[in-house]
Amino acid sequence: MTPRPTVLIVTGAPAAGKTTLSRRLARELSLPLVSKDDIKETLFDTLNGSDDEAWAKQLGIASWHLLYQHAENLVTAGISLITESNFEARFADERWQQLQKKHGFRIIQLLCWADDEIVTQRYLARIADGSRHPGHVDRIQASTDRYDAAALRERFTFLNLPGERQAVDTGRLNTNEYDALLYWLRERLQPFP
Repeated sequence: MTPRPTVLIVTGAPAAGKTTLSRRLARELSLPLVSKDDIKETLFDTLNGSDDEAWAKQLGIASWHLLYQHAENLVTAGISLITESNFEARFADERWQQLQKKHGFRIIQLLCWADDEIVTQRYLARIADGSRHPGHVDRIQASTDRYDAAALRERFTFLNLPGERQAVDTGRLNTNEYDALLYWLRERLQPFP
């Protein structure tokens, strides 16, 4: 019997540390990473996107569709993967539930978070230093009065999906805690029918 693939969903609020953690895990677990922001930035650059909020939102919608398509292609081939974005239950639950029912993959969720002050500082710093890609709406909208870390933490939480889940405090993720998380994931990623 062919082992079922696993989808490791890395989610959380903007600037919660999702991208950093998922890229590191993808390298160390040798898993493909499907990231909504990577898709969106590629589309923006390829299509010569404009620097406005409406265009960024359109690219965001297309990026979501492509993320789910890539994930489905991989699990159909029996390949486990990491997928990373700020998944929101009201939009993501049904889509993941449909895919999981159709393909029978296992789900593990990691919810990235950090203290509100840390997340707010990260969010504003990545925009101020110019490293934020021009295709992102938050780069256009950035201001402290529009970034409410507590509200975003409540909005971007675990999805209502079967499987194991773990919250990861990226503001305090030291080497020992990361190694423990890696060990926990490796145990769960062992193939079983």
